[in-house]
Amino acid sequence: MITFLAALWFLFGATMYVGTMWVLKWFLFPTWHGLTRENVAVHFGIPTRRATTFFTVVVPLMFVAAIVMIVTERGTRWVWFGVACLVGVFVLTFVGQLIIIPINRRVRGGQFTDDTELVGLLRRWMVLNDVRFYGSTLTWVAIVWYVVARGDLLGALT
Repeated sequence: MITFLAALWFLFGATMYVGTMWVLKWFLFPTWHGLTRENVAVHFGIPTRRATTFFTVVVPLMFVAAIVMIVTERGTRWVWFGVACLVGVFVLTFVGQLIIIPINRRVRGGQFTDDTELVGLLRRWMVLNDVRFYGSTLTWVAIVWYVVARGDLLGALT
């Protein structure tokens, strides 16, 4: 039962994460080439603050869920899915917290000299988020593969 709940939480978090990254890449990035000092707060500041607030709650529980999956599946072939999930969420968090969040703060705080520098910061931000785009996609594939391959996880509730 605990493995089922851990997998379910991780699946929820990974789905939210991958969905956010896909929306960014395919729908928001193309519009951000036109951001200026006047409109960056609305089109960049609000979404990044809300995403940070949401994932600050979700991601730590994803770490816990991945560890639970590893512990409960140790000694089985399924343990590697938990390891993949843990590595995935670690990489996503590392890139986000140590590299992207400082750029978020700089852009939201208006710490750039002109719109040309802003565009450069946003381009760097987008390249870094491409790492999270691919990383979140692979992490999502790992948890979905686990849920499908594991089979009767719902039966674990009984």
